[in-house]
Amino acid sequence: MQNRPSALKILNTREKKDLFKEIKEQYGIDKSILDKYEYLERSDKVWLTTRCALSKDLDDLKMEGIGILFARRSATLKLTTNAIQLFGKHATKNILALNQQDTQNYLRGLDLENITTEDKFTSSYVIIKSENDFLGCAIYKDNRLKNQLPKQRRIKKF
Repeated sequence: MQNRPSALKILNTREKKDLFKEIKEQYGIDKSILDKYEYLERSDKVWLTTRCALSKDLDDLKMEGIGILFARRSATLKLTTNAIQLFGKHATKNILALNQQDTQNYLRGLDLENITTEDKFTSSYVIIKSENDFLGCAIYKDNRLKNQLPKQRRIKKF
C-alpha cells in the first residue's frame, strides 16, 4: 500500500479481526458482511473504504479520511448513521423498533422518554429501526433514548 497521511492508519488483519469481533458482539453483524471492505483509523474514528480507493495515488490530497466515517470509539464502539443505514439490516442485537410517533420524534432530533421494551440490550448504544428502515443510533438507559442523530439529518416537519 502507498503512504497515507501519518495519522491515518490502514487496519491490519489483526486489527480488523478485533473490530469485527467488537461489532459482532455489540450488534450481531457477521464478519462476512464487513470483510469486503478496508478500514482506516485516526484517533477515535474508523473509516470504511474499498480496496480500489486505497490503490489510488492520494498522497498530494489533504483529507481527513477515505471513504465514509464508519464508527467512533469511546468506552464502546458507536456505529455512525451511515454505517447503520448500510449494515443495519444485518444486525441481530441491540435493535430498538420505534412506533410511528416515536419515529417522528426521533427524526426531529428529540430525546425520547418512557420507551418500554422487552428486549435486553447488551450495550448502551442501540440501533434505531422503524418498520424496515434503519435510521441511526441512540443511547438507551432507564427507558430513555438519548438521540444521536446528526443535526443535518433531522427532519423539522412531517
